[in-house]
This record gives sequence, structure tokens and C-alpha cells, in this order.
Amino acid sequence: MASRLAYSSTNMRASLKAALLLALGLSVAALIAPPAAASARPIATPARARDANIVGVVRDTAGAPLSNVQVVVSGLNRSALTDERGEFAFVGLPTGTYHLDLIRIGYASAHQVVTVPAAGPDVRVSITMRVATVRLSSVSVTATPTGTDPLDVTQATVQLSGKELQRALSTSLGTTLAKEPGMATRFNGPMAATPVIRGLTGERVLVLQDGDRAGDLSSAAADHMNAVDPSSAERIEVIRGPASLLYGNNALGGVVNVISADIPTSIPSRLTGFALGQGESATPGGVLNTGVTVPLGNRFAVTARGSVRTFTDLRVGGGATQPNTDGSTQNATFGAGYVGPHASIGVVYRQMGFNYGLPHPADEEAVRIDGVRQSTALQATLHTGLAAMPSVRVDQTLQWYRHGEIEEDGAVGTRFRLATQTTNITARTALGRSTGAIGVQGLFRQYAPAGEEAFTPAADNDNIAAFVYQELPLTMSERSPRLQLGARFDRFRIDTKPGDEANRFGEPVSRAFNSLAASLGVSMPVADGVSLTANASRGFRAPAVEELYANGFHAALGSFDVGNPDLEAELATGLETGVRVQNARAFGSVGVYLNQIDGYITPVATGSIVDSGQPNATLVPRVTFAGRNARLAGIEGQFETKLVRRLVGGVMGDYTHASIRGSRDVLPYIPAGRLGASVRYDDGRMSVGGDVRRVFAQHRVTNDALDVPTNAYTIVDLSASYLLTVKGRSVHAITVRIDNALDEAYRDATSRIKRFALNPGRNVALVYKVLY
Repeated sequence: MASRLAYSSTNMRASLKAALLLALGLSVAALIAPPAAASARPIATPARARDANIVGVVRDTAGAPLSNVQVVVSGLNRSALTDERGEFAFVGLPTGTYHLDLIRIGYASAHQVVTVPAAGPDVRVSITMRVATVRLSSVSVTATPTGTDPLDVTQATVQLSGKELQRALSTSLGTTLAKEPGMATRFNGPMAATPVIRGLTGERVLVLQDGDRAGDLSSAAADHMNAVDPSSAERIEVIRGPASLLYGNNALGGVVNVISADIPTSIPSRLTGFALGQGESATPGGVLNTGVTVPLGNRFAVTARGSVRTFTDLRVGGGATQPNTDGSTQNATFGAGYVGPHASIGVVYRQMGFNYGLPHPADEEAVRIDGVRQSTALQATLHTGLAAMPSVRVDQTLQWYRHGEIEEDGAVGTRFRLATQTTNITARTALGRSTGAIGVQGLFRQYAPAGEEAFTPAADNDNIAAFVYQELPLTMSERSPRLQLGARFDRFRIDTKPGDEANRFGEPVSRAFNSLAASLGVSMPVADGVSLTANASRGFRAPAVEELYANGFHAALGSFDVGNPDLEAELATGLETGVRVQNARAFGSVGVYLNQIDGYITPVATGSIVDSGQPNATLVPRVTFAGRNARLAGIEGQFETKLVRRLVGGVMGDYTHASIRGSRDVLPYIPAGRLGASVRYDDGRMSVGGDVRRVFAQHRVTNDALDVPTNAYTIVDLSASYLLTVKGRSVHAITVRIDNALDEAYRDATSRIKRFALNPGRNVALVYKVLY
């Protein structure tokens, strides 16, 4: 009871800190905001700017209007959907230049730059979209806070939407993204499969939902899932490589942002919605997901979403079944938004329940995880009327996560609770030809494990940061080289709480980690649709509570973990350069990177220990943690082009080399190199094709009891899809896939269960989605 009261007390204090940050941001925005509409006189001061509308129409190449086109103002992260006349509108945009990105399944993404002047009528645009056969990159709201042409983003990015998303959609984020260059999955069964980016995962890869941190425990242990269902995504964006400048702690490897647009940021002219159904044979079962957005007049709209997923035990290569790998999830979401001439504000409530089994060796007992994640989020954009700082955006979340690990006899071995509060205040800036953003961010977490098998103390994290980011064109031309630079300061603190009666974790202690991050990038157009990019960055990651203060049996790894309280923060220096190609006939990118991490925290086996808490006083590995200097270098790329009319071919490949500097030691669970090729017939409405990937053997492993070598294997995937537009209003997309068509029995190098279990076998999947 005392620990519960202490948990509630610290949760309340952290919520108060987040509320104070929010109040500060709103107060500043209110001070610099324009007068209320009661004063109808025009603003005479030249430095102030009026709010305006962008109204437009989207048509195909024959001049017919296109409905259900998602139009995104990437700098403000606002979106609208075209109606049956192909029309859309954005209300109340401050003066400035905006990048409009358009996405519709079956069509090539479009990009248009629009300038809203300080005076004059609404800005009207007409945009033509062409049928897509070659995959094209489009909007990226995750990589920059200002919005820019995708060719000008200086970091490597991935975006999945439309047909590409349906061809990849799976039960988890990690599996959905695993085929992309530079990506893999930390596989621990169908549900606990989280993203790996350039060999990094867990505490070094940050998962967002609509731009906000997903407050779950997937980074803490390999048996914990990402509590975000990929079937809810309109699109998924990925930053490959360090992203500490914008996102701080936990982003040394990269960022995954699942964009579901649960908060309406524009008001549709009619009820809009979607429905999605998916069935799979490798995880026998499926998911049903549906949602609607309802306008309430010209200023308000509400959203409602819901989904149910259920499946039985995983079928692995060769036809066998992996026991205790069934699972289920249930999602409910309710949102509301107001869009006015000087401000927009929205709120959303999300709840996800989950229950799934963990794969295990034959001589170990079956364990299940049962839990729930609840969250509320607020997003507000205030238009200041100032030319130098046209808008201020405020994001705040309150999240509650809990799960229990249920043993075979029904007893709960460990319960985990995590409360998370975030506050982000970002102001867009425009100084001469430079555009950018300044902001402050707050992250507060209260972690409380309980039970006989809890191996870490309860702990609170407080992280407050400030950043500045600027983007500057280097010439006066329309396709100018661009410089992107910024800096960030973080203050991170961790405080442990009193332990159990046995005092396994000692007296409460506090550690503080302060760090400066920076980034410098340049993009240079060299031809129409071709650009060169380069980026250098400096980032950090503070040690997690498990690495500092663990003292107990870690069931997910089968080891007795002992933390190292003297660990320092990881400091990473990242360098990368690449080339991007994007035009009507071809899409591609190739990049090379180097990521040097000083103080890389890695587990170190120091012998064995008899754990009296395990059956028959089992002898288990004793593991502690050490900071070593690591180097990760690699190359990744993909290229897709029209071979002949309606026939598209492509190639892809990636390779990561990871080691401890100054020694022959390697990092664990590094992906094996891959080469792949694809071909498909695609006329924009119907596509039929396949791809083949050769994954090479991985013998650069730690050779402990868990990270074992893996053999080479070949995967063949087949797919067919068909698009149908009915009466100009609804769009139907049907995709049939055969993943691992040859039913290859293989073990992936990044799998956490590779020593005793295979990866998924042949999977026949049917995905149907309708937009209306």
C-alpha cells in the first residue's frame, strides 16, 4: 500500500511539472497572440501577418477530380481529405511558405510549395496527380520541424503508405518494417517484434504515435511489445540514424512514427471513414479496424476508431507450430478537434488492451503477458500574427501503462506499471530566408515493478530540454542547396525509490546526466529529381534503470542481472552521406553511414550464479553492464524503375558492421547483410509481382548462450493488388500476399529466440481497405 501511495504521489508531481510547462507555453503564446476577433480593424503593423486559407482542388491527368486524397501541411502537421469534387481547404494559416504533400493509394505522391502572403485573398491551388507505378517518397513530418521537400531531407528516411503499407502490414511494427533497407526486427514472437534500425534497437530506437512518445516498456526488454497497432496507421515514417536533436534521449538509432491522425486538424465537408480487414495464415487469425470522422459544423469534428486482433500459435518454416505464441489486442480511440481562424486544438483518448504468449524452450514454463495502455493527448497550434514567429504548437500527453507476466499456473510473477507525461512546445520561426523552430520539451516517467521476480527498483525519470533548428537556402534559385543545423541541451535525472523488505536494491539514489546534442546537414540538387545529402550529428542516451540498478533474475533473458551504478551516458557521433533519385520513372536512394558511440552500454557475462528463486536452485549466467566504445558502419540502398511500359523492377541491399573499437569483440544481434530484387506488373490499378531477398550468414556474434550464429537463407514473397473507385467517393484496395512462399525454415540474426525457435513460415495474407 505504501509503495502504491508513493507511486501515485510521484505520478502527481510529474503531472504537475508537465502542466506547469504547458501553462508556461500557453502563457507565452497568449502574450504574443493577436487580439481577439472582437477588434475587427485590420492590423496595421507590417511585422504582423493575417491568417488565411488555402483552398484547392486535386485532379488526375484526365482532369477528373480525385476524392480521398490526403493533403498534409508538413510544417504544421495538419492534414485534410479531398471530397468527391476533389476539393480541400485549410483554414487560418499564418503568413509563410508551406510544403503541401499529397498521398492517395494508387497515385504517385505529389509535392507543391505554397506561399501565404501577408495580405490578399485566399490562396487557391490546383494540383494534378498521376497514376503511380514506381514507388515515390513523399511527406516527412518526423525528420524536420519545418516541413521541406523530401529530396532536401538530409537524413535517411523511410515512409510506408498506400499499396506499400498493405504489402508489408503485419501483426507488429518490427515485422511491418523489416523489409526496408537498414531495417530489421527484434523478434520474440509475433507480438513482441520491435524495430531494429542499423543494428540498434530497444533503448536506442524511439517509437512515436502521431509525433508523441508511446509510453510503453518495449525498449526495456525483448519480451515487451510496442503498444501501437500498425493496422491503425495512415502511414509510417522512419528516421534511419541518430535523431537526438529533435527527440533527445532514446533516439541514437533512429525514430519510428506511426501516424494515425486520430485528432482532426481540418474539418471535412462530410462524414469520412475507413474500414480495414486482414487475415493471415502464419499467425492464423486477423484484425478488423474501422474509424469515422464526423464534422460538427464548420469548426468542429470528432473521430472514433476501434479494432480487434486475434490469432493462434505461430506457424514457422517447415510447417511446425511454435507453442504459446497466440495473442489478441483491442483498441478504442476517441478524438475531437476545433479549427478556427487563429488557433486549432484537439484532444484524443486511446486505450489498447493486449494478451499474448511468449515463445519458450521445451524445458521452460510458458509465460503470458496481459496488460493495457491508456493515453490522452492534447495538440494545439496558436497563430501569433508575428512574421518572425508565425505559430506556436503545444503537445501534451498523459499515459498509463501496466502489464502482468502470468506464469503457467496462473500466478502473476511480476507486475509492471509505467506512467508517462510529455510536454512539447515548439515555435516556428522565419528570419529572412531562414526558417526553423525553437522549442522546449519535458519528459517525466514513473516506473514501478512489483512482485517476487522484479529485478529492478522503482524509479522516476525527469528530462527537460531546449532546442533550436534552422534551415537556410544557400542560393536564390528555386532548387537551392540547403543547410540544416541545430543544437539541443538536455537535463536528465533518474531517482530510485525504496526497495522491497529484503533491501535488494539498496538505499534510494539519484543520478543526473546533462548533455549537448547538435546536428549539421546539407542537401545539394545535382539534377532534376536528384540530390546529394550529408549529415553530421552528436547525440546522447542516459543509462536505463535496468543497466544502473538491476539485481535479480531477468526472466526474458534467463540471466541474473546486476546493474552498474557507475555507468555514464552514451555519446554518439554520426556521419552519413547519400544520394536520392525521385522522378516519374525512377525512385532510389543509396547511403553510407558511420555511428561511433562512446560508452556504449553492453551486457557482460561474469560467470554463473545459483538463483535460489528458480526451480531446483538453477545455475544461471551472471550478467553486469559496462560502457565500451562501439563503432557501427554500413551501407544501404534501394532503386526502383520502369523497365518497359507497366513493368517495374527494383533492387535493394544493406550491410552493417558493428564492433567494439580497439578490440576484436562484436556487438550482439547485428543484422546479416542482404541483397534483393523485385519485379512487378503495375498499371496503377492492378499490380502483380514478387521479390526475392538473399540474407547472408551471420557469424559475427558474441557466441554466448543467446547470440548464436545463423545460416544464410533466401526468402521469396509474392503479391497482387487491385484498386477500385466507386462513384468517385469510395476507394477500395485489395491485396493478396504470399510471404516466404517457399516456406523457408530460417533463423534471423536479430531474433532473440533464434537458439530454440524458427522465424515465421509461409504466410498467405489478405488485406482489404476501403476509404469513404
